[in-house]
Amino acid sequence: MLEVNGREQGDVLEVTTEGTATQEDLQKFKDALKSKKMQEEPFNILFVFKNIEGNTAKAMLEAWKVVPYLKSIKKSAIVADESFMGLNENLEKLIPGVEIIQYPMEELESARKWVRA
Repeated sequence: MLEVNGREQGDVLEVTTEGTATQEDLQKFKDALKSKKMQEEPFNILFVFKNIEGNTAKAMLEAWKVVPYLKSIKKSAIVADESFMGLNENLEKLIPGVEIIQYPMEELESARKWVRA
């Protein structure tokens, strides 16, 4: 399941995912990134990951299609439960130039404040 909020210009793009990401979920994410990039660049994004179980094989192929849009991100906050903790170091290596901070689930509001600043 994937939910996207903050699609208006000036808003922080907020992406919440839970469970297993499907190809359709990643297409929705790609469409949101593309739309946001057309409105403003760079932009900030907040990811909320809950009970992550992985991706379907088709979703992994779809995921590579979002890479060109990732360089448009200035700051990213990652809020995650234990199923996703510790990934931010790897993400910073994959997306150089993007400031990434990871927060535990109970600090969601702190993450929102940081990514909006």
